[in-house]
Amino acid sequence: MTTRRVGRLPDDLTSFVGRRGAITQVKRLVSTSRLVTLTGVAGVGKSRLATRVARDMRRAFPDGIWLVELGRVLPGDDLARVLVTSLGLRDRSDLPPEAALAELLADKRMLILLDGCEHLLDACGPLVADLLATAPELRFLATSRSPLALVAERVWPVSPMVMPRVDRDGRVLQRATGYEALELFADRASAVLPGFAIGPANEALVVRLCRQLDGLPLAIELAAVWMRSLSVEEILDRLRDRYRLLTLGDRSGLPHHRTLRAAVEWSFDLCSPTEQAVWARLSVFVGGFELDAAEAVCVGDGVTVEDVFIGVAGLVEKSVLVKEDQHDTRTRYRLLKTIQEYGRERLGGGTKELALRRRHRDHFLLLAEHVDAEWLGPHQVEWLTRLRQDRSNLRTALDFCRVEPGEGHDGLRMAAALRFFWAAGGSLREGRYWLDEMLRTVPEPDQQRARALAANGLVSAMQGDTEAARALLTEARDAARRAESGTVLALTAHITGLVDLLRNANEAATSRLAEALERREMLQHDGVALLSLPNLALLAIFRGDCERAVELCEQCQEICEEHGELWGRSWAELILGMARWRQGDFPDALAHLHECLRIKQLFNDGPGILMAIEVEAWVSAAQGRVARAARLSSAVAHLWRPLGRYLFGLEHYLGWHADADARIRNALPTAELRAARSRGAEYTMDELIRFARGERPPAPSEDAPVRLTPREREVAQLVAQGLSNRQIAEQLVISKRTSDSHIEHILAKLDATSRAQIAVWVAEQP
Repeated sequence: MTTRRVGRLPDDLTSFVGRRGAITQVKRLVSTSRLVTLTGVAGVGKSRLATRVARDMRRAFPDGIWLVELGRVLPGDDLARVLVTSLGLRDRSDLPPEAALAELLADKRMLILLDGCEHLLDACGPLVADLLATAPELRFLATSRSPLALVAERVWPVSPMVMPRVDRDGRVLQRATGYEALELFADRASAVLPGFAIGPANEALVVRLCRQLDGLPLAIELAAVWMRSLSVEEILDRLRDRYRLLTLGDRSGLPHHRTLRAAVEWSFDLCSPTEQAVWARLSVFVGGFELDAAEAVCVGDGVTVEDVFIGVAGLVEKSVLVKEDQHDTRTRYRLLKTIQEYGRERLGGGTKELALRRRHRDHFLLLAEHVDAEWLGPHQVEWLTRLRQDRSNLRTALDFCRVEPGEGHDGLRMAAALRFFWAAGGSLREGRYWLDEMLRTVPEPDQQRARALAANGLVSAMQGDTEAARALLTEARDAARRAESGTVLALTAHITGLVDLLRNANEAATSRLAEALERREMLQHDGVALLSLPNLALLAIFRGDCERAVELCEQCQEICEEHGELWGRSWAELILGMARWRQGDFPDALAHLHECLRIKQLFNDGPGILMAIEVEAWVSAAQGRVARAARLSSAVAHLWRPLGRYLFGLEHYLGWHADADARIRNALPTAELRAARSRGAEYTMDELIRFARGERPPAPSEDAPVRLTPREREVAQLVAQGLSNRQIAEQLVISKRTSDSHIEHILAKLDATSRAQIAVWVAEQP
């Protein structure tokens, strides 16, 4: 006998993909709250998620689960009468619709799914509140681009689908399998192109496509339909006009669910005129913005500061703007690409859009120059974090200056003002690109060009291109003399000293830096000049004068302490650690190196982090901790490859590295050396930092215990008994090379560095 289905909830016509965590959490909310509203941007999948949750909860509601689709209901319609009809209730003509509905539902234990409330908020809110008060067993699950704003309401924001992370160059950082956005694309694409699957050949392209579509299910489904006639790469190429491409939706659906444009236009039409104007103006931002930036850019031509504030708040409420979760107190907002492109359409180009883009550039130019002026102070990490968050806006502003006639000079100012972002923020390659571009755009030899040439000399030198740096600095000096800019002229002396150091011209570097430091006042005002103190200290170590090196680093520390400065201090800590190592004071050397590492982590300064760990490898080798030294040194060599010249190409560094390497090779058995180096080469930057600082790696889960093969367990037990590799080979009747290989694998699997650790592991086994 079959059980009669109570309610009205249509079956899915396509498979439901992903959202496993969301389903669980929304079901939990519905079980504890009488009104749950799913909010989110157009096309994010609110309706499908709500329907799936409702279907899973059928047994909890004996009077049924009823879907009420509000998309076709007009604001002037009688909502109570719509519910009476949709719920299959007997119409009571002797009572007003609201009273009749309340009476009919008073004893019902049911879940009503109100789908698409955003255009009926004024009617939905009061009606739902009245029904919750008169029907104690009644519950509502609503979908809306804005909350209903009731006290009893629990709001659940539906996010875009999860996607793999990519690096700055678009390379996938994680395997793409298991990500719901890609699962959805594969499912829908295979429906129109049987046999389609995501694999190594197309994985990166599908990830790029899903990211371009913001992980929005509607957009992904509409794109997948095109797999009938286009490849993934061809779909990507045509996404420049996504609103023309993504139009082949389900003809049986509501009009504003059939195409991407219709879904977004529905949201736009629900906004007030002020919100519409602010939406369009915010489209000049890329990758997010803060409220002060929105006010600086959007105010004008009839839009006031208060309009921007109210508009931003309203757009967040309507799920048009995404309010990003921040760990600090500065709130950031973001338009998804799909929403941004629609806003850009509404701007319409012309002089108004040009004025907005110019105000956008002006805001970020002022930010860059403010950071440059305030760099030698206590807020370096905060400034760098803010610039990283606005990286896309900075690029957009620089690109505007490059392509728009007459704007190149401001682009040159901006690229030069961002010198610490390029140098301290790990963006040397990008900095070199923008400085080269802007210097080509503005050839006039004025003070701004001199500053940009000097900044480019610094960036090129840190990249390892010392010959290009020398040419740039020669031109910078000529331009500074013509412009009579003593400040830039003095700065070029400091950078030239660094260039001489990096090209191993140590006498010239010592002379140049000593001369530059005669203008002591610059050390109190310019972060690049301050670096000359630890650079000169390093040259003193090269000469064997460690006492002088310590003195110079302590001078640098005093200035840093006075200003609350950290980046220059991190280099001073590195050189102090090196000096103490050369003096044989290993504990003090490690203390300075770990302090350097702590600060460098705040800046995400890759070369600085690796240099500190390399020196720690030298210290460990001198202490006899050769397995540790082998791991550290191997990891540094592996992670330095994409950064340019190994150990900055400094001959003394390379010589000290070779000395430590020889000590390691002489002290470690071959198998242990190979295992240590193999393990070190596997470290990520985070894992290496944890290892260098002596922090334990995350404990393995019980589901993933260390697994040795039966032969490896046998070898491990013989190691625990104290047998040598050759004795193990003789006992097991295998070659010594095979014995060495087994021990190498055991060390790697146990994350161990010595035979003693293998013996401890054996003793701990049940």
